[in-house]
Amino acid sequence: MKILFIGLGSAGQRHLRNIKKILGDQAEIAAYRVRNLKRVFDDSMKIVPGQSVEEFFGIREYYDLEEALGWKPDITIISNPNSMHLECAIRSAQVGSDLFIEKPLANCLKNVDLLTDLVEKNGLKAYVGYQNRFHPCVRMLKDVIEGEKLGRIIAVHCEIGELLTGMHSYEDYRGMNESQKSTGGGVVLCQIHELDYLYWLFGMPKELFSIGGKNSRLEIDVEDHAVTLCRYQRDGYEFPVTIQQDFLQSPPVRTCKVIGERGRVEIDLLKNECTLRMADHEAECHSFPSFTRNDMFVEEMKMFLQCVASREREFINIEDGLASLRFALAIKESMKNKSTIRFQEEEV
Repeated sequence: MKILFIGLGSAGQRHLRNIKKILGDQAEIAAYRVRNLKRVFDDSMKIVPGQSVEEFFGIREYYDLEEALGWKPDITIISNPNSMHLECAIRSAQVGSDLFIEKPLANCLKNVDLLTDLVEKNGLKAYVGYQNRFHPCVRMLKDVIEGEKLGRIIAVHCEIGELLTGMHSYEDYRGMNESQKSTGGGVVLCQIHELDYLYWLFGMPKELFSIGGKNSRLEIDVEDHAVTLCRYQRDGYEFPVTIQQDFLQSPPVRTCKVIGERGRVEIDLLKNECTLRMADHEAECHSFPSFTRNDMFVEEMKMFLQCVASREREFINIEDGLASLRFALAIKESMKNKSTIRFQEEEV
Protein backbone atom coordinates (compact mmCIF):
# COMPACT_ATOMS: atom_id res chain seq x y z
CA MET A 1 0.00 0.00 0.00
CA LYS A 2 1.38 3.39 -1.02
CA ILE A 3 0.58 6.17 1.46
CA LEU A 4 1.32 9.84 0.83
CA PHE A 5 1.45 12.38 3.64
CA ILE A 6 0.69 16.01 2.87
CA GLY A 7 1.92 17.78 5.99
CA LEU A 8 4.28 16.23 8.52
CA GLY A 9 4.01 18.45 11.56
CA SER A 10 3.16 17.02 14.97
CA ALA A 11 -0.29 15.76 13.83
CA GLY A 12 1.03 14.20 10.63
CA GLN A 13 3.91 12.50 12.41
CA ARG A 14 1.51 11.02 14.97
CA HIS A 15 -0.49 9.44 12.15
CA LEU A 16 2.73 8.29 10.51
CA ARG A 17 3.97 6.56 13.66
CA ASN A 18 0.60 4.88 14.14
CA ILE A 19 0.40 3.67 10.53
CA LYS A 20 3.88 2.17 10.80
CA LYS A 21 2.81 0.37 14.00
CA ILE A 22 -0.37 -0.93 12.36
CA LEU A 23 0.93 -1.87 8.91
CA GLY A 24 4.66 -2.33 9.45
CA ASP A 25 6.37 -3.25 6.18
CA GLN A 26 3.03 -3.46 4.33
CA ALA A 27 3.10 0.30 3.74
CA GLU A 28 5.38 2.29 1.44
CA ILE A 29 5.32 5.86 2.69
CA ALA A 30 6.18 9.18 1.09
CA ALA A 31 5.59 12.81 2.03
CA TYR A 32 5.00 16.04 0.17
CA ARG A 33 6.88 18.73 2.08
CA VAL A 34 6.56 22.50 1.75
CA ARG A 35 8.33 24.05 4.71
CA ASN A 36 10.68 21.06 5.07
CA LEU A 37 11.00 21.54 8.82
CA LYS A 38 13.54 19.20 10.37
CA ARG A 39 11.66 18.59 13.62
CA VAL A 40 11.07 14.94 14.48
CA PHE A 41 8.57 14.14 17.26
CA ASP A 42 8.47 11.04 19.46
CA ASP A 43 5.35 9.42 20.94
CA SER A 44 5.23 11.99 23.75
CA MET A 45 5.43 14.81 21.18
CA LYS A 46 8.94 15.75 22.26
CA ILE A 47 11.50 16.70 19.64
CA VAL A 48 14.12 14.05 18.85
CA PRO A 49 17.42 15.93 18.46
CA GLY A 50 19.77 15.42 15.54
CA GLN A 51 17.28 13.56 13.32
CA SER A 52 15.70 14.32 9.94
CA VAL A 53 12.15 13.24 9.14
CA GLU A 54 13.26 11.31 6.06
CA GLU A 55 15.94 9.31 7.87
CA PHE A 56 14.08 8.79 11.13
CA PHE A 57 10.91 7.42 9.48
CA GLY A 58 12.55 5.90 6.41
CA ILE A 59 10.34 7.67 3.89
CA ARG A 60 10.84 9.37 0.55
CA GLU A 61 10.17 13.10 0.22
CA TYR A 62 8.70 15.17 -2.59
CA TYR A 63 8.79 18.94 -2.92
CA ASP A 64 6.35 19.19 -5.83
CA LEU A 65 2.73 18.16 -5.34
CA GLU A 66 2.19 16.96 -8.90
CA GLU A 67 5.30 14.79 -8.67
CA ALA A 68 4.09 13.37 -5.36
CA LEU A 69 0.65 12.57 -6.79
CA GLY A 70 2.35 11.09 -9.85
CA TRP A 71 3.67 8.43 -7.46
CA LYS A 72 0.02 7.19 -7.49
CA PRO A 73 -0.67 6.86 -3.76
CA ASP A 74 -3.44 4.51 -2.68
CA ILE A 75 -4.09 6.74 0.34
CA THR A 76 -3.36 10.39 1.03
CA ILE A 77 -3.18 11.64 4.62
CA ILE A 78 -3.90 15.37 4.65
CA SER A 79 -2.55 16.98 7.81
CA ASN A 80 -1.28 20.36 6.64
CA PRO A 81 -2.76 23.72 7.82
CA ASN A 82 -6.57 23.94 7.85
CA SER A 83 -6.72 26.44 5.00
CA MET A 84 -4.92 23.99 2.68
CA HIS A 85 -6.94 20.85 3.40
CA LEU A 86 -9.53 21.22 0.68
CA GLU A 87 -7.21 22.10 -2.20
CA CYS A 88 -4.96 19.13 -1.47
CA ALA A 89 -7.90 16.79 -0.92
CA ILE A 90 -9.37 17.74 -4.30
CA ARG A 91 -6.10 17.16 -6.15
CA SER A 92 -5.64 13.82 -4.42
CA ALA A 93 -9.19 12.74 -5.23
CA GLN A 94 -8.64 13.66 -8.87
CA VAL A 95 -5.88 11.03 -9.11
CA GLY A 96 -8.02 8.39 -7.40
CA SER A 97 -6.51 8.36 -3.92
CA ASP A 98 -8.56 7.50 -0.83
CA LEU A 99 -8.42 10.30 1.74
CA PHE A 100 -7.85 10.77 5.44
CA ILE A 101 -8.40 14.47 6.16
CA GLU A 102 -7.47 15.95 9.52
CA LYS A 103 -10.13 18.09 11.13
CA PRO A 104 -11.59 20.44 10.12
CA LEU A 105 -12.57 19.46 6.60
CA ALA A 106 -11.73 23.01 5.46
CA ASN A 107 -11.87 26.59 6.71
CA CYS A 108 -14.69 27.62 4.32
CA LEU A 109 -17.42 26.00 2.24
CA LYS A 110 -16.03 26.94 -1.17
CA ASN A 111 -15.43 23.84 -3.34
CA VAL A 112 -16.53 21.34 -0.66
CA ASP A 113 -19.21 20.21 -3.11
CA LEU A 114 -16.50 19.61 -5.73
CA LEU A 115 -14.64 17.31 -3.34
CA THR A 116 -17.87 15.49 -2.46
CA ASP A 117 -18.65 14.94 -6.15
CA LEU A 118 -15.12 13.66 -6.88
CA VAL A 119 -15.22 11.20 -4.00
CA GLU A 120 -18.58 9.84 -5.15
CA LYS A 121 -17.70 9.78 -8.85
CA ASN A 122 -14.36 8.01 -8.31
CA GLY A 123 -15.69 5.58 -5.70
CA LEU A 124 -13.24 6.83 -3.06
CA LYS A 125 -13.21 6.57 0.71
CA ALA A 126 -12.85 9.90 2.49
CA TYR A 127 -12.52 9.96 6.26
CA VAL A 128 -12.38 13.05 8.52
CA GLY A 129 -10.16 12.84 11.61
CA TYR A 130 -12.37 13.39 14.66
CA GLN A 131 -10.64 11.09 17.11
CA ASN A 132 -12.68 12.18 20.14
CA ARG A 133 -15.50 9.90 18.98
CA PHE A 134 -13.15 7.11 20.09
CA HIS A 135 -12.71 8.49 23.61
CA PRO A 136 -14.28 6.02 26.08
CA CYS A 137 -16.02 8.84 27.96
CA VAL A 138 -17.66 10.22 24.81
CA ARG A 139 -18.74 6.72 23.84
CA MET A 140 -20.19 6.11 27.30
CA LEU A 141 -22.03 9.43 27.08
CA LYS A 142 -23.52 8.37 23.76
CA ASP A 143 -24.65 5.06 25.25
CA VAL A 144 -26.35 6.86 28.15
CA ILE A 145 -28.19 9.24 25.84
CA GLU A 146 -29.23 6.60 23.31
CA GLY A 147 -30.35 4.36 26.18
CA GLU A 148 -32.60 7.23 27.36
CA LYS A 149 -31.40 6.78 30.93
CA LEU A 150 -31.70 10.51 31.58
CA GLY A 151 -35.19 10.86 30.17
CA ARG A 152 -35.79 14.13 28.39
CA ILE A 153 -32.72 16.32 28.02
CA ILE A 154 -32.96 19.56 29.99
CA ALA A 155 -29.62 21.19 29.12
CA VAL A 156 -26.08 20.47 27.90
CA HIS A 157 -22.88 22.35 28.64
CA CYS A 158 -19.54 21.73 26.90
CA GLU A 159 -16.33 23.48 27.87
CA ILE A 160 -12.88 23.33 26.30
CA GLY A 161 -10.09 25.68 27.29
CA GLU A 162 -6.33 25.53 26.86
CA LEU A 163 -3.60 28.14 27.11
CA LEU A 164 -2.40 28.84 23.57
CA THR A 165 1.11 29.81 24.67
CA GLY A 166 1.58 26.42 26.33
CA MET A 167 0.37 24.19 23.50
CA HIS A 168 3.69 23.76 21.67
CA SER A 169 6.82 24.13 23.77
CA TYR A 170 8.98 23.81 20.65
CA GLU A 171 7.79 26.94 18.82
CA ASP A 172 6.69 30.54 19.27
CA TYR A 173 2.91 30.56 19.63
CA ARG A 174 2.65 33.52 17.24
CA GLY A 175 3.81 31.33 14.36
CA MET A 176 1.46 28.42 15.10
CA ASN A 177 -1.34 27.53 12.70
CA GLU A 178 -3.82 28.01 15.55
CA SER A 179 -2.79 31.68 15.85
CA GLN A 180 -3.22 32.80 12.25
CA LYS A 181 -6.26 33.58 10.14
CA SER A 182 -4.35 32.75 6.95
CA THR A 183 -3.90 29.12 8.01
CA GLY A 184 -7.45 28.62 9.28
CA GLY A 185 -6.67 29.22 12.93
CA GLY A 186 -8.81 30.50 15.76
CA VAL A 187 -10.47 28.76 18.66
CA VAL A 188 -13.67 27.81 16.80
CA LEU A 189 -12.05 25.79 14.01
CA CYS A 190 -9.14 24.50 16.07
CA GLN A 191 -11.37 23.28 18.90
CA ILE A 192 -14.00 21.85 16.56
CA HIS A 193 -13.96 18.38 18.15
CA GLU A 194 -16.73 19.31 20.58
CA LEU A 195 -18.92 20.46 17.70
CA ASP A 196 -18.40 17.11 16.02
CA TYR A 197 -19.35 14.98 18.98
CA LEU A 198 -22.36 17.19 19.77
CA TYR A 199 -23.45 16.61 16.17
CA TRP A 200 -22.80 12.87 16.68
CA LEU A 201 -24.94 12.89 19.84
CA PHE A 202 -27.78 15.22 18.90
CA GLY A 203 -27.50 16.22 15.24
CA MET A 204 -27.36 19.84 14.13
CA PRO A 205 -28.94 22.65 16.16
CA LYS A 206 -31.97 24.54 14.92
CA GLU A 207 -30.26 27.87 15.57
CA LEU A 208 -27.40 29.43 17.53
CA PHE A 209 -26.09 32.71 18.86
CA SER A 210 -22.44 33.25 19.77
CA ILE A 211 -20.44 35.92 21.55
CA GLY A 212 -16.67 35.96 21.28
CA GLY A 213 -13.61 37.36 19.61
CA LYS A 214 -10.21 38.42 20.86
CA ASN A 215 -10.10 39.98 24.30
CA SER A 216 -6.66 38.85 25.45
CA ARG A 217 -3.24 40.37 24.88
CA LEU A 218 -2.19 37.40 22.76
CA GLU A 219 -0.46 38.47 19.56
CA ILE A 220 -2.82 36.68 17.20
CA ASP A 221 -5.27 37.78 14.49
CA VAL A 222 -8.01 35.23 15.30
CA GLU A 223 -10.61 34.79 18.00
CA ASP A 224 -9.34 33.52 21.38
CA HIS A 225 -12.74 32.71 22.91
CA ALA A 226 -16.32 31.94 21.93
CA VAL A 227 -19.42 31.19 23.99
CA THR A 228 -22.29 29.77 21.98
CA LEU A 229 -25.92 29.06 22.87
CA CYS A 230 -27.66 26.54 20.61
CA ARG A 231 -31.33 25.60 20.38
CA TYR A 232 -31.78 21.89 19.77
CA GLN A 233 -34.89 19.90 18.98
CA ARG A 234 -35.26 16.22 19.80
CA ASP A 235 -38.32 13.97 19.78
CA GLY A 236 -40.74 16.89 19.76
CA TYR A 237 -39.18 19.01 22.53
CA GLU A 238 -36.39 21.59 22.71
CA PHE A 239 -33.34 22.09 24.94
CA PRO A 240 -30.34 24.44 25.09
CA VAL A 241 -26.69 23.52 24.52
CA THR A 242 -23.94 25.92 25.56
CA ILE A 243 -20.40 25.61 24.24
CA GLN A 244 -17.48 27.49 25.77
CA GLN A 245 -14.19 27.53 23.85
CA ASP A 246 -11.03 29.47 24.67
CA PHE A 247 -7.26 29.67 24.19
CA LEU A 248 -6.75 31.09 27.69
CA GLN A 249 -7.31 28.57 30.48
CA SER A 250 -4.55 26.98 32.51
CA PRO A 251 -4.72 24.26 33.62
CA PRO A 252 -6.70 23.09 30.58
CA VAL A 253 -10.29 21.87 30.79
CA ARG A 254 -12.32 19.60 28.50
CA THR A 255 -15.69 18.60 29.95
CA CYS A 256 -19.30 18.01 29.02
CA LYS A 257 -22.36 17.84 31.25
CA VAL A 258 -25.74 16.54 30.08
CA ILE A 259 -28.67 17.20 32.43
CA GLY A 260 -31.85 15.18 32.07
CA GLU A 261 -35.14 14.92 33.92
CA ARG A 262 -33.92 11.79 35.77
CA GLY A 263 -30.32 12.75 36.44
CA ARG A 264 -27.13 13.94 34.80
CA VAL A 265 -23.93 12.60 33.29
CA GLU A 266 -20.59 14.41 33.39
CA ILE A 267 -17.48 13.54 31.40
CA ASP A 268 -13.93 14.83 31.74
CA LEU A 269 -11.85 14.04 28.67
CA LEU A 270 -8.58 15.03 30.35
CA LYS A 271 -9.11 12.99 33.52
CA ASN A 272 -10.75 10.13 31.53
CA GLU A 273 -13.71 10.03 33.91
CA CYS A 274 -17.44 9.65 33.39
CA THR A 275 -19.90 10.13 36.28
CA LEU A 276 -23.60 9.26 36.13
CA ARG A 277 -25.78 10.78 38.86
CA MET A 278 -29.38 9.60 38.96
CA ALA A 279 -32.06 10.78 41.35
CA ASP A 280 -32.13 8.74 44.58
CA HIS A 281 -29.13 6.65 43.50
CA GLU A 282 -25.47 6.74 44.39
CA ALA A 283 -23.25 8.22 41.74
CA GLU A 284 -21.71 5.78 39.26
CA CYS A 285 -18.11 6.77 38.63
CA HIS A 286 -16.25 5.24 35.70
CA SER A 287 -12.58 5.89 35.02
CA PHE A 288 -10.23 4.62 32.34
CA PRO A 289 -6.74 4.69 33.89
CA SER A 290 -5.10 2.61 31.17
CA PHE A 291 -6.43 4.82 28.38
CA THR A 292 -3.93 7.11 26.66
CA ARG A 293 -4.65 9.95 24.26
CA ASN A 294 -2.91 8.16 21.42
CA ASP A 295 -5.33 5.24 21.76
CA MET A 296 -7.98 7.37 20.02
CA PHE A 297 -5.69 8.08 17.08
CA VAL A 298 -4.73 4.41 16.75
CA GLU A 299 -8.37 3.30 16.75
CA GLU A 300 -9.46 5.87 14.19
CA MET A 301 -6.58 4.94 11.89
CA LYS A 302 -7.36 1.23 12.22
CA MET A 303 -10.98 1.93 11.32
CA PHE A 304 -9.98 4.06 8.35
CA LEU A 305 -7.59 1.42 7.00
CA GLN A 306 -10.27 -1.25 7.49
CA CYS A 307 -12.72 0.97 5.59
CA VAL A 308 -10.22 1.33 2.73
CA ALA A 309 -9.68 -2.44 2.59
CA SER A 310 -13.36 -3.44 2.83
CA ARG A 311 -14.84 -0.41 0.99
CA GLU A 312 -17.49 -0.19 3.70
CA ARG A 313 -19.08 3.13 4.67
CA GLU A 314 -16.82 5.54 6.54
CA PHE A 315 -17.51 5.98 10.26
CA ILE A 316 -16.83 9.73 9.90
CA ASN A 317 -17.38 10.74 6.29
CA ILE A 318 -17.38 13.99 4.32
CA GLU A 319 -21.01 14.68 5.22
CA ASP A 320 -20.05 14.51 8.92
CA GLY A 321 -17.06 16.77 8.30
CA LEU A 322 -19.26 19.21 6.41
CA ALA A 323 -21.81 19.28 9.26
CA SER A 324 -19.24 20.27 11.88
CA LEU A 325 -17.73 22.80 9.46
CA ARG A 326 -21.15 24.42 8.90
CA PHE A 327 -21.58 24.45 12.69
CA ALA A 328 -18.22 26.20 13.20
CA LEU A 329 -18.72 28.73 10.41
CA ALA A 330 -22.17 29.60 11.79
CA ILE A 331 -20.56 30.36 15.16
CA LYS A 332 -18.00 32.61 13.48
CA GLU A 333 -20.71 34.38 11.47
CA SER A 334 -22.84 34.91 14.57
CA MET A 335 -19.88 36.41 16.46
CA LYS A 336 -18.99 38.68 13.57
CA ASN A 337 -22.50 39.96 12.83
CA LYS A 338 -23.94 39.69 16.37
CA SER A 339 -26.83 37.75 14.90
CA THR A 340 -28.78 34.55 15.41
CA ILE A 341 -27.99 31.93 12.77
CA ARG A 342 -30.79 29.59 11.76
CA PHE A 343 -30.04 26.38 9.96
CA GLN A 344 -32.03 25.21 6.96
CA GLU A 345 -34.25 22.17 7.48
CA GLU A 346 -32.04 20.03 5.21
CA GLU A 347 -29.01 20.87 7.39
CA VAL A 348 -30.67 19.94 10.70
